[in-house]
Amino acid sequence: MARAGVSEVGAALETTRLFIEAFNARDVETLRAAVTEDVDPRTPQGAALRGYEGVDHVVRAAPELLLVRQGAERVEEDAGVTRVSVPLRELVRKGELQGTAEFEVRDGRIAAFAVVPAG
Repeated sequence: MARAGVSEVGAALETTRLFIEAFNARDVETLRAAVTEDVDPRTPQGAALRGYEGVDHVVRAAPELLLVRQGAERVEEDAGVTRVSVPLRELVRKGELQGTAEFEVRDGRIAAFAVVPAG
């Protein structure tokens, strides 16, 4: 997913932003392009999901959920993995929750992600 001339951190930020936009649009093709083949989507319920099928499951399980960024991302780099934390609001029907989207980016693609409720 990284573009020429974009730093690894910059590419990780672009990829996570693209992921959130694609999730909100329910654009499964773009989501699949943004993640690794063995991506680990982590759910609050602890469901064991993996790969493209796991991403598809998350999209189908939350048809009315929108993710809205609430501030600047926090980035950490460690041994070939860039971790990006994004403060956000989860909008569902007429309600909303505060939380953080946590991404692990490897080689320009998302290898794991979770939305962690504030608390």
